[in-house]
Amino acid sequence: MKLTINFAIVGCGMVSRLHLAAIREIDDARLVGVYDADGAAAQKVAAEQGVKVYPSYDALLADSDVDAVCICTPSYLHAEHARQALKAGRHVLVEKPLALTTEDCDSLIRLAEERGVQIGVVSQLRFSPAVRCVKQALTKGLLGRLTRADLYMKYYRTQEYYDTGAWRGTWDKDGGGALMNQGIHGVDLLLYLMGPVSSIYAQYGTLAREIEVEDTLSAVMTYQGGALGVIEASTADWPGTPRRIEINGEYGRIVLEEDRIVTFQVEGEDAYQLNEQAAGGAASHNNPGAVNPAGHCEQLKNFISAVRGDTALLVDARAGRAAVALVLAAYRSQKQGKPVAVNTPWQENCEQYVENS
Repeated sequence: MKLTINFAIVGCGMVSRLHLAAIREIDDARLVGVYDADGAAAQKVAAEQGVKVYPSYDALLADSDVDAVCICTPSYLHAEHARQALKAGRHVLVEKPLALTTEDCDSLIRLAEERGVQIGVVSQLRFSPAVRCVKQALTKGLLGRLTRADLYMKYYRTQEYYDTGAWRGTWDKDGGGALMNQGIHGVDLLLYLMGPVSSIYAQYGTLAREIEVEDTLSAVMTYQGGALGVIEASTADWPGTPRRIEINGEYGRIVLEEDRIVTFQVEGEDAYQLNEQAAGGAASHNNPGAVNPAGHCEQLKNFISAVRGDTALLVDARAGRAAVALVLAAYRSQKQGKPVAVNTPWQENCEQYVENS
């Protein structure tokens, strides 16, 4: 019989709904309770799910029934909530970003290793069939020498979106704007598919929204493998368009739109079935709530398997750190007015997962 993993959730806002749905779908996952600083929000979710409400985060971590914690709080709380859970010996699955600084990322990585527990970062689009197909094609070298990989994230968020969440659009609590908050999923996918970036030259501005951080950013990059690329990120481009990654090599071209392959042109290869069902469902380019929980469900299955010691995490804390490091390098480039080096440690857990899936 499979060992059931008992989960508790901290943070009962919009993103927690995806975790709740995923836990319900998995036979060997069980929700035991929730906590939110907003007691009414926690009570509402607990009543819907038929679970307990913890009076404090300390009480959640003191519950011996809790094996793992899903952290669904605002970005600025991720590092501290993860740190407390790791110190309590709990496994952790944290929403993006892992933390707002690489120093905090590093401390979480060390702490998880010291305590012998798992810490994963949500990047659910890695688990879609289309993304796996692209990863396998690149791993096999089907495109030959890679020459370009470009990421376009032209999203739309209203002023109301920022006004209804005081932490959004701030440097100290959101960590950044279009690239850090909305764009970090795309950044993670780009690093997963292409490997690390060696340098980035970025410019950004706040052109349409009344916020502290950028609502528009453009950057050029050089990958460690030699390929070039661009990133375009925005929350001010009405009406918003789906995330798009274009990868070119000497023998082919692959284009991902959200988690669907829309172009697969590779010399000597049969055409990919472009009508394959995408795992992520509706895109969130103009609606932050339009996310299907299927990707979270697949990621949670991988997380449970890693907790049992059966497989590696596809998105571990080092992968989470790499995405944060690239975003922060882009911001540093703007401030310095020149290209800057990117410190993105890399590891091969993702290759092992793709080969075994």
